[in-house]
Amino acid sequence: MAQHHLHSKEARNFAPFVLRMSENEAENLLAEIRWGSPSMQVCPWCGVMRKHYRKHKRRRWCCADCNRDFSVTSHSLLHGHKLSFKQLVLAALMFANKVKGSTLLLMSRDLGITPKTCQVLAGKIRESFLKNIDLAPLDGIVHMDGGYFCGKPRKPNCRIKMPADAIAKRFGRKKIQNTAKPWIEAGMTRENWERRADKRTVISICSSAGRGNGSARTMAFVCRSENAADVKRIAEKFITPGSIVMTDEGGAYGALSGLWEHYWVPHAERFSTPEGVSNNMAETFNSRLRRGEYGAFHGFRPKYLQDYAAEFAWRETNRKLSQRDQVLTILRGLLTQGKSEWWRGYWQGHHRKEELGLDYFLNRLT
Repeated sequence: MAQHHLHSKEARNFAPFVLRMSENEAENLLAEIRWGSPSMQVCPWCGVMRKHYRKHKRRRWCCADCNRDFSVTSHSLLHGHKLSFKQLVLAALMFANKVKGSTLLLMSRDLGITPKTCQVLAGKIRESFLKNIDLAPLDGIVHMDGGYFCGKPRKPNCRIKMPADAIAKRFGRKKIQNTAKPWIEAGMTRENWERRADKRTVISICSSAGRGNGSARTMAFVCRSENAADVKRIAEKFITPGSIVMTDEGGAYGALSGLWEHYWVPHAERFSTPEGVSNNMAETFNSRLRRGEYGAFHGFRPKYLQDYAAEFAWRETNRKLSQRDQVLTILRGLLTQGKSEWWRGYWQGHHRKEELGLDYFLNRLT
């Protein structure tokens, strides 16, 4: 049996170096990632690349052309941070190591910083995943599936549903289906019934990396429901025509027959057909996202569900990279974007007003 990639030495080849790292080494690493050189800097104000004047005590540079100060994190997603450079590298290491999601309180205890700081930092990492995602269409064998997240009612103390005639007698009505209080018929409280409005579907598409190698690249999109219109829009934009698409027997996927070679597996009977038709790669992604929802985060909210879906799509796509490459990829995403759009000033009330989903990515393609 082949060794699992997390048992290999590449899965632990960066942690010892980070733990022994000094503050100067951490700053040089970030400079190397951002500018390609620890000795040459690019001024974020005027764009001039050269060896600028160093201010050692403040760990900043003064631009030799425009005379403005800047640091290695200026005008990036980490702009205005209060953490040390080593803490930033350690945070990226911890984020990469938690394959089911990095919890804020664990990161807070390990780094010695507040949970509020951890929440903003994790949000900026997910923002980098969203803005750096590769939207090139998938080809070859593509697995597609949808999973429902958010909007789950709490389990009641007594799960006993009143018979229809008993409800009619209690409320003096014959047509129970038209009652103004449908949550009573469903055996729920009103709060539980209203939680269902937050339910969303995450539709994932995964391209195959070859037999036995799992998925090569994964994308995930938040939709209101698993419907034929959204499935077709996803396939038209993100799956190459002529590819082989495998799904389950859901009616929403009937729209795929035409431009794509479509096969489906009846999940009511089996997980895969004798001919090898399955959507196990997409099911694997859904399972990992659900384990993050239940085991790490204890629930998602629609407003930030797309952020978490992008995080787990990144984890699925880059799961076999070495520990060092994963950490450097996270840091590169943080340092090569501009100032944060959604998390800068979060605790001062500057929140994102809308939830993101499929339309966010479609608008980026236009």
